[in-house]
Amino acid sequence: MTLVMVADPLEMFQPYAQERAAIEAAGAEFRLGDGSFAAIRDADVVLTTWTLRFPAHELQKLHRCRMVARYGVGVDNIDLAAATELGIVVANAPTYCVGEVADHTVGLILTLTRGLAWLDREVRAGRWMAVHKDDPRVPRLSLMTIGLVGLGKIGRRVAQRLAGFGCRILAYDPYLSDAEIRERGALPVASLTELLQAADLVSLHVPLTDETRRMINRTTLAQLRPGAMVVNTSRGGVIDEQALVEALQRDHLFGVALDVLDPEPIRADHPLLAMDPRRVILTPHFGAWCRASTPDLQTEIANAVTALLSGRLPPSTMNPAVQPRFGLIR
Repeated sequence: MTLVMVADPLEMFQPYAQERAAIEAAGAEFRLGDGSFAAIRDADVVLTTWTLRFPAHELQKLHRCRMVARYGVGVDNIDLAAATELGIVVANAPTYCVGEVADHTVGLILTLTRGLAWLDREVRAGRWMAVHKDDPRVPRLSLMTIGLVGLGKIGRRVAQRLAGFGCRILAYDPYLSDAEIRERGALPVASLTELLQAADLVSLHVPLTDETRRMINRTTLAQLRPGAMVVNTSRGGVIDEQALVEALQRDHLFGVALDVLDPEPIRADHPLLAMDPRRVILTPHFGAWCRASTPDLQTEIANAVTALLSGRLPPSTMNPAVQPRFGLIR
């Protein structure tokens, strides 16, 4: 019998009712692992969250594996190139949280530009009257130029939400035409450099790949105008954090709002924790979460497994060039 296993079960997904029902209806066995690779060696399909990494040498040991499906959007914990070479399909849950992440992004933008978290702390500390109402650091959002790096499922929704504030929205996405960028509510720019030089605030919406890793670094940060801001709800690895800290310390950047870091969780001695809370906003990789998103996530994973078990390549396949170990209907 075909065996589907959750490599690293989490309490938040228990009792895995949707996945179990879909898998058993397809005539397969559903089983929970114990967080070890040894437990999943005989699995035909592996479901995983974000607690395990699947490098090439571990994938090579999964001799029966036909698919690894990731509970989430990003698949940067799975070696896609190795999986493709081995004939292992890699799938994800690409749409379950796009609205939540877009909402969180705009929330961070408002928190950073309006100083909301800092104002709350000042009030709680009894400094109501001490807050400077003429603080020149508070910009008018409608006069700002906001640059979106990546205009996919989440980026386009951020653009839609920001449109109501009246700000100028630029976007850089090398995988979209200028016409597609305009259709998604932003003005296209020819290069990342052009976007960085023009934006008052840059928001990142890209997957973590070899192409995007550390794309925000000393060189690109230097291209930002003095006093600019950076918001990141994608992956921590797209930013060189040491370079980011240095840019804040030099006051080249006014502030940052980060929902993601590298590594996570943030270490207790990280210099960002000691910086002015008016300028540094940190949230614990929370953007994807709300009460309604978890069932959606489980449904998307169940659908991906059902597709594979019925002989079809899941629509959420992240390595479409793969030649599956077992023939599938494309």
